[in-house]
Amino acid sequence: MEEYIGSLGPRWDQLRDKVVRNSGIKTRHYAIDTEQRTLHTNATMSAHAVRDALDSADAALDRVDFLGAAASFPDLVAPGIASMVHGELGSPPCEIRSTHGTCTSGMMALKDAYAQIRLGEADCAVSCASEFTSRIMKKSRFSSVSVDSVDQKVGTELAFMRYMLSDGAGAVVLRPRPAQDRISLRVEWISLTSYANTTELCSYLGKPDNSADSPYWGDYPTVAEAAADGALLLRQELRLLPGLVRTCVGEYERLLKAGRFDPGGLRYLGAHYSSEVLRPAVWKEIERRGLPCPEPEKWFTNLHSVGNIGCASIYVILEELVREHPLEPGDQVLCFVPEAARWSISFMLLTAVAPQDGAAP
Repeated sequence: MEEYIGSLGPRWDQLRDKVVRNSGIKTRHYAIDTEQRTLHTNATMSAHAVRDALDSADAALDRVDFLGAAASFPDLVAPGIASMVHGELGSPPCEIRSTHGTCTSGMMALKDAYAQIRLGEADCAVSCASEFTSRIMKKSRFSSVSVDSVDQKVGTELAFMRYMLSDGAGAVVLRPRPAQDRISLRVEWISLTSYANTTELCSYLGKPDNSADSPYWGDYPTVAEAAADGALLLRQELRLLPGLVRTCVGEYERLLKAGRFDPGGLRYLGAHYSSEVLRPAVWKEIERRGLPCPEPEKWFTNLHSVGNIGCASIYVILEELVREHPLEPGDQVLCFVPEAARWSISFMLLTAVAPQDGAAP
């Protein structure tokens, strides 16, 4: 990793090794080179993913009616990421939507695209999500802060994010009818629930800490002063994560009791989580509540091979799932995406559908 993002010195080696060991991540991807130069952008990665998704679906770029795009840390503060992706694609005019947040923003873009199809506003909708966190984790971004003087708590919070995140993008194509020549996934429903009213900031960039009187980065006289105070470093309050685990399982229980899905009928649970140590914590809470749930061996993730790609993770998880583990008509996949930032939780239920004669090409 440090061949790409750079070393912060011997004091950080122990933190790095702990994060890597706990995360379970073996390989990851960066959109920078070993000189820490940018090779891609959020917009170009998203555009590549959109083109690949359209090719896979035998859909034409000029038939796209709606484009939703997400990125936790887009290339520009303004305009929105969807504008930049649309410009990169060079496709005809269409409706666009930018969604902002962290992990669940990718599901927000997907739900917007799904809603367009359900409302009949679009016949071909695309959603995409991308992350490019390595450029805010490279050594030079820490140069304004005395990293050797950072206390153990803050150092651990910074290291957790720095040594866990990956770059990448994914995209999906949504249409009103199944494909003619392959299994399709029907979206049954998408649930997005914020629990921001129940907690303080958990992961954030734009403040030096999460206290109420801590200034926002735009309140500093200059950006340089904000950077020197650590306001432009991505952190996660690890002490809050046990509460997030309980909230995630509580949301699962709420949907279960509402009859939104049958745990016994699920072929897979497509799970996005940031670190492998969180999976047994979630399972333990499920068992404590006595809830029916697919066994851990049915939880599908590619965290170990691609790393944590934030809001793009569920897209990449689904792509690998359907490619490596072909589904049969009727198989159901429950997708789970938590967001630690200020606690948002998303679930999506998908059903595999047989090819349909007469479907749109």
